[in-house]
Amino acid sequence: MSMRHRSSLRASVLTIVLGVPLVLASIAFSEEEEMVPVSIGVFSEEQAELGAEAFAQHCARCHGASLGGGMGPRLVPLDPGVYRGEPLAKPFAFMRTQMPLDAPGSLEDETYLQILTFILRENGYPTGDEPLSAEDDALAQYLLDDPPAE
Repeated sequence: MSMRHRSSLRASVLTIVLGVPLVLASIAFSEEEEMVPVSIGVFSEEQAELGAEAFAQHCARCHGASLGGGMGPRLVPLDPGVYRGEPLAKPFAFMRTQMPLDAPGSLEDETYLQILTFILRENGYPTGDEPLSAEDDALAQYLLDDPPAE
């Protein structure tokens, strides 16, 4: 192999090694840009009200009637280090697979979604005009940002 060919090969490998992370970072950045912040109001008041009823029935015994915690962690205020900056699909998936503690996955997806919207409303996120969909693809487009300042 000639010196010129080796040099060209090294340059190509270096370009790939350095270029791939940059391309991946730009793809991730562009996907994040397209996400819709939850703070603009992405769920309906009716969903949150139904969620309040479901929360009282399925969650309050561990998380407290006022969401302040008990046997389970507090849900108001939400710990900013847990899901902040993540797609709404992430806390939904956790709830759907891990809650309630004594019967994980036992509720309908719509019920989990209603409970999630109730928790969001209680944390200061505004309601909107349209209900939120329980579809994973739909939830993945919403970014759990900071709730609006009161």
